[in-house]
Amino acid sequence: MKKIWFFIILAGIVILSSCKKSFLDQIPTSSITAGNFYHTQLDIQQAVTGVYSSLSDWPVGIYWYLSEIRSNNYYVTSDGAQRDWYDFNNFQANAEDQTLHDTWQSLYQMVNRANEVLAHIDNVPFDNPALKTRYKAEVRFLRAFAYFQLVRLWGNVPLVDKVITPAEGIQIRQSSPADVYKFITNEMNAVKDSLPAQYTAASDMGRITSWAAKGILANVYLTMAGYPLEQKDKLDSAKTLLQGIIASEGSTPVLTLTPNYSDLWGYKNNNKHFMLEVEYASGGLGIGSTFPSQNIPPNLSTKLVNVRSLLFDLSVQVSPDLISSFDTSDLRFNATIDTSYVTSDNPPQHGSTPFFKKFVDFGLTNLTNYNDWPEDFPLLRYADVLLMYAEVLNDGAGSPPVQAVSILNRIRARAKLQPIYPATTGDFAQALTAEYRHEFADEGQYWFYLVRTGQAVQVMNNWFQATGRSKTISNNNLVYPIPQTEMDIYPGLYKQNSGY
Repeated sequence: MKKIWFFIILAGIVILSSCKKSFLDQIPTSSITAGNFYHTQLDIQQAVTGVYSSLSDWPVGIYWYLSEIRSNNYYVTSDGAQRDWYDFNNFQANAEDQTLHDTWQSLYQMVNRANEVLAHIDNVPFDNPALKTRYKAEVRFLRAFAYFQLVRLWGNVPLVDKVITPAEGIQIRQSSPADVYKFITNEMNAVKDSLPAQYTAASDMGRITSWAAKGILANVYLTMAGYPLEQKDKLDSAKTLLQGIIASEGSTPVLTLTPNYSDLWGYKNNNKHFMLEVEYASGGLGIGSTFPSQNIPPNLSTKLVNVRSLLFDLSVQVSPDLISSFDTSDLRFNATIDTSYVTSDNPPQHGSTPFFKKFVDFGLTNLTNYNDWPEDFPLLRYADVLLMYAEVLNDGAGSPPVQAVSILNRIRARAKLQPIYPATTGDFAQALTAEYRHEFADEGQYWFYLVRTGQAVQVMNNWFQATGRSKTISNNNLVYPIPQTEMDIYPGLYKQNSGY
């Protein structure tokens, strides 16, 4: 998959979508067009890979800027200039923030690419009809997954499920979250069983499996059961999917709780432990990751030559609240956060500003650019499946179910923590929140968990008070403003989210 991504970039298949100011723009920017491209099975293969390549923007744009930075895992101070990360961490995002524009564009680019493939694939002859079916399933799932991000980030978003003309585009208004989620679940349910349980060819590593599709669909159902839809009947749908995955534990390598938490990280572990991951490769191919460089100290190590932090100062820091929340015996802390390091200064100094090191592979000595790391980024891990199932089981009153407590303690045991036995379902929910925070720190999962479980407003207001900031937020702040560039395309077409 990684090598194929490189060839896709070289081919310049921009007919898959435009990078103009709006996803509604349909004018191609090269001589390659949909009319002269989609002729062979290889063309479709490249186009499908083009849809996958859109995932490369997600770790930084969605899971870091718009999720992790948003939470109390980070404490961001002002460096005197306009910085999107400061706006997001301090809940003063505005429609002009560049990250909002870029992320919206990236997600709709992915949707457009998927729509193009689906519009042409049936007109292309395939030697293997089953492969055509699989490609359709992959693309439909990825399109639905993109909409899952859009609806979580913005709420009311335009729903486009086919190739459209500019004239059609200016007639498509925003759909309600309920309608967007209905589209997502219909699409994921339609294709989840058309995907293989695992891939054996090296070139297919990183593609969607049926297990990944079911795990992410379970997350969608849990989100629908929580804020803002509160559709509690969706808990049963999530439970059924999660039970099926857990019943098959061990049937594939990724359906296993890796014994050592630290073994999850580092480029040598790519494609070994994650149910779904964003693929990256270094070597100047144009498909490396920028994620590890987002907030490492600029003078971290002489080994990482020319690899600098994208944040030119230390205004973005791991929050003291997160650091103090870890049990001192929790092995995940040292795998996640570094509080002591040697700098590249001459002479070397002792650095003590905490930073997330989970994705920083200190074994690499030949990096030449901050945007060319080889580490893949997890979108779904088996630990996530287990904790989601514990969350579903805990839905009720009284004492938490024995199985839910057992799952929680299984996750804790891997971190070398003592078992706990919460007395009530409320106590269990509090313990589960702590596990989400520590297990998935810097992976962008914790913020979305807080939102769907209805904790985000209280957690953040408590955090603001604890850090001396005279600020409070409301439910309006749980989605972002529609980018101003989109609002300006056709005035009156879209309605801005409340509070912005």
